[in-house]
Amino acid sequence: MFTAALTVSRAQEATVERIQASAPAVKKWGGAVLVAVGVWFVSLAVFADFFAEIFPV
Repeated sequence: MFTAALTVSRAQEATVERIQASAPAVKKWGGAVLVAVGVWFVSLAVFADFFAEIFPV
C-alpha cells in the first residue's frame, strides 16, 4: 500500500510539472483564439447587412 501511495504521489508531481511547463503555450494559444473570435465578431458587426443577405432569417 505504501509503494502504491508513493508511486501515485510521484506521478502526480510529474503531471503537475508538465502542466506548469506548458502553461505559457496554453496562454499564448488562448490569446490567439480570443483575438480571432474578437475579429470575427467585429467583422459580423461591420458587415451585418452583407451577412443578412447571405443568411436570411
